[in-house]
Amino acid sequence: MAASVLAFIAGAAVVSAFMRWRKAILATDLLMPVSFLAAYWFVYNKIPEFPPVGAVNKIFFIALLGTFVGIVLEFSGLQRLGKILVLLQPIAAALYIGQPILGAAPLEALFAAIAGLAVMAFVLFGNGEASDDDVRRGGGVAVLALGFAPIALLGASSSTFQLCLLYAAASFGVLVLHVTKPAFRFGPVSYLGGLGGLLSVADTVVLVTRKTDLVALAVLALSVVLPPLVSERVCRRIGISKPFARLVVYITFAVAPAVLAALVAFLNYGTDFPV
Repeated sequence: MAASVLAFIAGAAVVSAFMRWRKAILATDLLMPVSFLAAYWFVYNKIPEFPPVGAVNKIFFIALLGTFVGIVLEFSGLQRLGKILVLLQPIAAALYIGQPILGAAPLEALFAAIAGLAVMAFVLFGNGEASDDDVRRGGGVAVLALGFAPIALLGASSSTFQLCLLYAAASFGVLVLHVTKPAFRFGPVSYLGGLGGLLSVADTVVLVTRKTDLVALAVLALSVVLPPLVSERVCRRIGISKPFARLVVYITFAVAPAVLAALVAFLNYGTDFPV
């Protein structure tokens, strides 16, 4: 697994470096969704048949459709429509994946839809529109994927654990070259194909395996809530003004809840933790 993680980091970094060299900033919006789809293909060793049967197969097509819709939005310039679709996607994904339990447990599907909407909204509105803000968004999503990996493992899904881990690795590879003088875009393709794909993974674990540690999941959600609320205030309070240092503070506030969520999951399950 370690070799695969390193390969995904290196591969994503090479592609990201090429786009940076070619000054293809708009195209960088594709990097995180493509990383997610590549991680899915690598873990499951297939492209699911259409129409998909089962929640795991639905994940791929949610991410793929999100990527294509995001590309259309990127080139059409329909920003208002794009934001509406970005906010609607986690609701639609939760209902689509949770379709088999809608009759028996509608509140669970509703909870997943609202939680996904909240996460998407914080990523969308929690930062500004500059390139360094897009790097923050991408970094926050990467941390979210990394933090969800052990929670997915508790859901008796080693494949989902690997998917989240590889997606996080590729995302870090994409972003590492943009921590200084960023030339990265986190736009509609990244929202719908990248973050949307990750949220559909969470929906699958929560609604299908139904073995999720909800306390750990709630703590993990702070990874996207806490940084935009407090990082800039902390930077102003202690006199940090350089962009790189501010990014470090932001990511630190994202990583801390992810680490705490993994610790909560481990303490709750103890010796039953599947390692």
